[in-house]
Amino acid sequence: MDIMNYGLREKYDQLKRFGDRLSDMKTIIEWERIRPILNDLYINNTEKGGRSNYDPILMVKILFLQSIYGIVDESIEKEIHNRLDFMNFLDYPESVPDARTIWLFRERLSNNHKNKKIWKEIWKQFKEKGITIKKGTIQDATFIESDPGHGKHRKGDGTIPIDLDQNPVKEPSESDHNEEKTSKREAKTARKIEIEQKKKAREEERKNAKTRRSKDGTWTVKNKRSHFGYKLHTIQDSDNDMILNYATTTASVHDSQIDLSIPGIVNYKDKGYFGVEGRGIDAAMDKAARGHKLPVESIRRNLRITRKRSRGERPYSVIKGIFHGGHVFVTTVPRVRVKNMFMCLGHNMICVIRMKNKGIIA
Repeated sequence: MDIMNYGLREKYDQLKRFGDRLSDMKTIIEWERIRPILNDLYINNTEKGGRSNYDPILMVKILFLQSIYGIVDESIEKEIHNRLDFMNFLDYPESVPDARTIWLFRERLSNNHKNKKIWKEIWKQFKEKGITIKKGTIQDATFIESDPGHGKHRKGDGTIPIDLDQNPVKEPSESDHNEEKTSKREAKTARKIEIEQKKKAREEERKNAKTRRSKDGTWTVKNKRSHFGYKLHTIQDSDNDMILNYATTTASVHDSQIDLSIPGIVNYKDKGYFGVEGRGIDAAMDKAARGHKLPVESIRRNLRITRKRSRGERPYSVIKGIFHGGHVFVTTVPRVRVKNMFMCLGHNMICVIRMKNKGIIA
């Protein structure tokens, strides 16, 4: 330990008296057990030499900090140097990676599907602490907004102003009516072709986008409000709120298309999942058919399920309210998936800290 780190540690000890959530998160899991998963991410680990790589555990911890504090790549380096709790969480590194290095590491994680293996390893450690499913599960989904960008468009409505003095109004004849009907049909057909062409052009533009416009994000409408971006699907324990599994899709994918249920375990869901069978024991709320009211038995059943699944919004309150994770700046589903994994992990760590404070687990 050099004199600089010694001084930082002394300062941090004074800061810790006021409380530090990150210090608790640092010891909840054994970070070194993730190392075997990450060892093959770098391809230049040879005897030829070259610039040494950053410690993969350090990089994972930085991505974790970004996700639970809502910090972009361009700002995280400064924040690490500026905050003693960040430095302590990262074990006082001698150097800190820049934005480009962090971005490349996240790409390696997503391209090699390492996020799944990290999630499984951490949940293995949670189970070793005695965290298990006791009563049931809750499945739900939330929007993760993204920037749609702004396409180029022509100013004005494209209409041609009519000068009534130059074009006096005359009584329409029968032939004029026939011509008008024909022109309306032709205009309608042309309009359909134009809409289809614009749709294809937008799709091609989205695929080839190299700007801040999201490549994979899609539009959808819910409760008369438009959303663009992605959707985070989660399944959680109905008793301790721990997120058991997660999935990431574009915003237009319906909630019911994702099944995260566990065989033999009750899965509480809202009306959006009605009629869709899953692997687990279905406990979706009943949905009334159009023009028909729900019978009293179904209403009472829905009330019982509502009491159970009301806790399903808690993780999203943490992710969006505390982590500021409701909006992302990355542009593909795999990149968003990595961010979602770290946010779900952060939520689970908060749950573990709460259970430890209550004496539920050691």
